[in-house]
Amino acid sequence: MDRLATVMERYVDRPIVNLTELKGTYDVTLDVTPEDYQAMLIRVALSAGLVLPPQVTRLIDGNTPTSLMDSLQQAGLKLDARKAPLDFLVIDQARKTPTDN
Repeated sequence: MDRLATVMERYVDRPIVNLTELKGTYDVTLDVTPEDYQAMLIRVALSAGLVLPPQVTRLIDGNTPTSLMDSLQQAGLKLDARKAPLDFLVIDQARKTPTDN
């Protein structure tokens, strides 16, 4: 379930934390509409740092992939919006040539 949460983050444009406490391996099939799949792919491209034309990014404005949420619900899962503390790494600068610590 941790892996599913990590993969889902790419498609919904926000962090997802696995609170299921389920361990093990599961086969999960999620059916999404072609329109939602297209919006999900646009979100993946944007999170990877691609610069897309405005007419493409407009396709995801206010668009929540409802078929994805429905598929999650059919699998017995749901996403709840919550505020929670998250750990993240901030890189202030990077040098081409490594230096001694």
